[in-house]
Amino acid sequence: MFLLKAERKRKPEDKTQNSETVAASPQPDIDNSDINLPGSWNSETGIKKVKRLSKFNDQWLKEADFKSWLRKSSNLKDGNELALCTVCSTSIIAHKSDLIRHMKSDRHQKKTLEIKDVPKISSYILPTDLEKNVRRAELKLAGALAENNIPISFIDTLGPLCANIFPDSTIARNVNLHRTKATAILKNILGKSFMESTNQMMRNNGCFYSIIMDETTDQSTMKQCCFTAIVYDQEINKVQTVFLDMVEVASGTASGLHSCLTEMLTKKNIPMDNMVGFSSDTTNVMVGEHCSVFALLKKDLPHIALIKCSCHMIHLSASKACLKLPRYVEDLLRCIGAHFSRSSHRQIKFKEFQEFFNVDIHKILAPAQTRWLSLKACVDRVLEQYVPLKAYLTESVFSDPSKTTEEMLNTMNNHLTLVYLEFMSYVLSLVTDFNTVFQSETPLLHKLKPDVEKLLKTLSANYMNVNYVRSCQDILSAEFTNTAHFVGLDDIYIGMKASESVDNLKKDPNVPRYAITDFYKSCQAFYIQLTTDITQRFDFSDTLFSFISLVNPSEAQQLKVKSLKPLLQRFPILENVVTSQKLDDEWRAHAMLDYSALGLKDDEDPETYWAKVFRLKNSAGHEMFLNLKYAISLLLVLPFSNASVERKFSVLKNLKTENRNRLQNDSVVALMASREGIKKKGGSLKFEPSNDMLIRQIWRNEEL
Repeated sequence: MFLLKAERKRKPEDKTQNSETVAASPQPDIDNSDINLPGSWNSETGIKKVKRLSKFNDQWLKEADFKSWLRKSSNLKDGNELALCTVCSTSIIAHKSDLIRHMKSDRHQKKTLEIKDVPKISSYILPTDLEKNVRRAELKLAGALAENNIPISFIDTLGPLCANIFPDSTIARNVNLHRTKATAILKNILGKSFMESTNQMMRNNGCFYSIIMDETTDQSTMKQCCFTAIVYDQEINKVQTVFLDMVEVASGTASGLHSCLTEMLTKKNIPMDNMVGFSSDTTNVMVGEHCSVFALLKKDLPHIALIKCSCHMIHLSASKACLKLPRYVEDLLRCIGAHFSRSSHRQIKFKEFQEFFNVDIHKILAPAQTRWLSLKACVDRVLEQYVPLKAYLTESVFSDPSKTTEEMLNTMNNHLTLVYLEFMSYVLSLVTDFNTVFQSETPLLHKLKPDVEKLLKTLSANYMNVNYVRSCQDILSAEFTNTAHFVGLDDIYIGMKASESVDNLKKDPNVPRYAITDFYKSCQAFYIQLTTDITQRFDFSDTLFSFISLVNPSEAQQLKVKSLKPLLQRFPILENVVTSQKLDDEWRAHAMLDYSALGLKDDEDPETYWAKVFRLKNSAGHEMFLNLKYAISLLLVLPFSNASVERKFSVLKNLKTENRNRLQNDSVVALMASREGIKKKGGSLKFEPSNDMLIRQIWRNEEL
């Protein structure tokens, strides 16, 4: 036992002794002749420190500072990869600091200036007629894919198919177009050309524009922010609503979206100072008072005007008013839509009832959250199919019983359900008509306030004393909740069909009187909520609305606005392109024109009317209303809804489907830009590629 403990105590000494012995032993001979790595030998550790080798980063080829002159070299130097400067014909160590040092060198900058204006050899080689026709065919085929939302992969079949069908066509035989080339054509020729044309127009001096933006989530759950612009094309004297860009955003905050907008405009070299209007939906992140995209824009652009989307606001007002009606009415519409939505058996069975009752064979619609006032179409469809629906549900309760089916049948057996639906059909038609008007892309801001006032007068006269409504000088400030101005419940106007149905119910002894009274109270509450909410949402306090009516031809001819000084005060940016006194002189000179001799009608739409005015020239051949053109065009491009962005979201939904959910953002933008540009040219049949498109390189990827 004692010996064992002694051995344990001696173990550390033995270990030290062994280590000293190993250290003192001679080093084995190592042949380093085959190792050719740069570095230095550490005599203490006996280890050679290997220097890190430089490798070429392919991402450098995409950077703006390098992509025009940098290429990867196939040579190596001491194991380091090299980069090649095509301007200086010099190899450089593939290290970013070395590349930057070379780029800033006097030699490189001098060489860059020397070759800047030297034309390329390809510019001297003119394409033959056959090559032009082949390129034209390839552009039109690629454009047809974008216009009709056809998968790009289909071109792998379409190209060879054309050559097979038309063997006698030299053009068809020479077309060599597959998905990769078609994608490059859409990105680098069609999409780029159309977008550059838009960007160039918006860069012109005095070209004012409005931005419309909104965000959505696509099929691949990527958050996208879409931008469209309203701009006045001074060459053709026409207001254009154009697609600007669609950008993937990581942050949905106000600062993130604002940065996204400013970076997009900076990248396209579009001056922000010319932005005079902004429109979006009514969310706080977009149009909130304190911290929103518009609030951040207002700091840099004090003159910018905010017009919230009128379609969104009227939709929200109607949705809020519908909450004043019994819940079972809207539940019926949703349950019926869901009942038929995914069952072909039920649809076929219901079709038999439609044929028996001799009604139109139409599908039952379901309310959609993402469509403005879709409830109106659902109400009308249920009213149209009310009798066969009731018979179908009665039969289904016995053949396929369920709690939901029984509830739907009980609701339809309720005498007041039909009356509520008829009332909703009438009143929602008023709101839907307003919404439809302002989904247009023609200039309509001058009609917004008059149409809102007209709608309010119509709605308020349905439940308020008509004399009071007439006496209101400003209907927007009327007392919509003051019961002293209300008519009796039985005198509330609910539409012709609903009134007729109520008269029949009054004669029915099975319907209690209090039920009809409750119906009228619900309608009254609906009207009160709708009118009140409209006045709260639509804000016309901006001084812009005091003179926006001057774009109306009838008011312009009557010179109701004597001077355009208020316009200059509201938009001082105008003074950069107009002379104040000349602007007023031209405005008053317009009132002295011989309208009948010049074919200027006061009932024409403003865009057409002012296009005729701006084409007038004096005896010297100069434009008569050059200053006035800038002023009127500014007012014509002011927005009133974001329907244009919503349409782009519909296009995005059709582009990026479950089968095409891997489409990259640049491909989506190219497809959308090509589609819009070709449609404006009259479609792919009438579209003729420009000379620039015919000679532009397919594989060049420039930033626009």
